[in-house]
Amino acid sequence: MKRIALLLAFALCLPLTAHADEASRRVKAQEMINLMHLDRLMEQMMDTMMQQASALRNQLAGSNVNPQDQARLDEFQQKAVELIKSQMGWQALEPDYVDIYAKNFTDEQLDAILVFYKSPAGIALVDKLPTLTAEGAQLAQAKIVALQPQLRQLIEEYSKSVTTHGATPK
Repeated sequence: MKRIALLLAFALCLPLTAHADEASRRVKAQEMINLMHLDRLMEQMMDTMMQQASALRNQLAGSNVNPQDQARLDEFQQKAVELIKSQMGWQALEPDYVDIYAKNFTDEQLDAILVFYKSPAGIALVDKLPTLTAEGAQLAQAKIVALQPQLRQLIEEYSKSVTTHGATPK
């Protein structure tokens, strides 16, 4: 009887241990996110998206917008920005990111990652990551621009071959 009681007590403690492990991983995941400055990266991405949206808005609206339409356009943009930030801003996403990191890393992995991000190399990586990301994006953009003539040529060749063989491109 004592064995059954002991086994039952042990079985009841297992969920508490699992919950403690989950809580530990969440705390470590939060610390990792803080050390990585994901809030800054997300804000930079959000700012870039907003700048692109503003540029697109200006391009679509053109330069002949009357003051009343401009006021409505500005109000629309402000509401859209507020809506997007409420759902995709860092405050809205941070708990989900903690969940993602806590779910995908073990305690031991998080411990090792935290050691790295607290090291001089980890700090340097975090400091340089925005620059690295921007330079990588510029590199990719330049490669795409350089490929455009070749891609146009391929499209033309494809169109000709489809037209020659009786099918029409869709």
